[in-house]
Amino acid sequence: MIMLRRPSKKPTYTQLLCCLVSSTGLFSLSYFTSALAQTAGDAQSGNNFNAGFVPPLQGGTPNFSSPGTVPNTNTMNSQSAAAALKNSNMPASAVSPDEFQQRLQRIDAMVNRRMAELNIPAYTLAIIRNGKTVFQKPYGLASIQNRQPCSNDTVFGLASLTKTFTALTLLSLVDQGLIGLDDPLAKYIPNLTRPYQTLTIRQLASMSAGVPDKVLQEVAWVDQLDILDHTPLVSAPGSQFLYSNFSYRLIGSVIQNVTKRPFLELVRETILGPLQMHSTATTVMMQGTGRVAQAYGDNMGNGPLRAIEYKNPAISFSAGMLASTSNDLLNYVYGMMSGKMISPQAYKTLWYERPALSTGDACPWAFGWHAGPNKSMGGQYVVAMNGGTPGVASSIIILPEANSAVIALSNLRKPPVYAISKAAAAMAFGSGEEAAEPEPTPGSNTED
Repeated sequence: MIMLRRPSKKPTYTQLLCCLVSSTGLFSLSYFTSALAQTAGDAQSGNNFNAGFVPPLQGGTPNFSSPGTVPNTNTMNSQSAAAALKNSNMPASAVSPDEFQQRLQRIDAMVNRRMAELNIPAYTLAIIRNGKTVFQKPYGLASIQNRQPCSNDTVFGLASLTKTFTALTLLSLVDQGLIGLDDPLAKYIPNLTRPYQTLTIRQLASMSAGVPDKVLQEVAWVDQLDILDHTPLVSAPGSQFLYSNFSYRLIGSVIQNVTKRPFLELVRETILGPLQMHSTATTVMMQGTGRVAQAYGDNMGNGPLRAIEYKNPAISFSAGMLASTSNDLLNYVYGMMSGKMISPQAYKTLWYERPALSTGDACPWAFGWHAGPNKSMGGQYVVAMNGGTPGVASSIIILPEANSAVIALSNLRKPPVYAISKAAAAMAFGSGEEAAEPEPTPGSNTED
């Protein structure tokens, strides 16, 4: 069992944290008590999401195996996923153990080489194969100035990976009958202008509502909603896909208004508590642990490496506020792959069903994930998401039918950083060779 270090002192940046709490209602200290009670209740009632999944590994050297397995309980195979598996040239399960060990060694060498070439300060990579953690390694320095080594408990910003947590929390409320995906937004957020009133929750969750991706001024979400509400939609609702962080901030407000509780409190109750993700919060909240990686920028590779500030989580809110560790994200992925966190229908909505646009085209992204067969991985069905803000590059790539995944975190954002996790996934679950330009992994590098 992993023993996660708890904060030894109160977080720094106290004024910023207090402002964040009071202005957005993101966190309640009293929730720690109720979370403990909820966890105990889950254990007694048998609603234990942790049953059967493998705790993540620790250590600064590559771990190439892990004891235990997680049962593949995900049975939501769509016809397209089944067809993709039939056409797979090299599924992960077809590779011998010795060959797979060689693949992991080549992946390790590839990461070391690309970190040196790209001047990446810190990076963590974890690989799950057939329900087992077969590789987990931290690389580089979490802080160059302090010579602080990166570890599997180093806290990195997640940026838009937060949307996957928001979507999962949303679907749990749908399961409870508290939210309807085809309900109008006006049912949950009052006093909206007419264009925003009729947007559906499903359209927001699939980025097809026509919500703009930019506004004149970006401020804390508690003040941003009114500005957004008076900004015209950019397309007819349901007609086209447009990645907009504001769509997922609206969903965060829906979650808060329905439950009458802070957004992060619901995420803790739904995901973080049951999966023992004790090092997942915001960079501000985790600052006092001494484990938050320093964010860096280099002008997308066009300038010198420099220390920068993380984006204010009060601005990003439910579209990009979270931060986490490699260990915690292993728990997260195992939890999702267990098939126990939401209903079977909700899993179909999360990973397989993509709402059709009014044009007849399929929406490429929905509920936090891009999904479909991936040629770089032998045509296997892949769901994936990236997150990116200055100083944050995060990726999760899941092969739900193979019970396998790749998880990567870094404190430097530029396109070649994302290519590392894509290459690792292709090398682990595709041909085994490092392609010069691996097929783009579904996801989004859009900032939040």
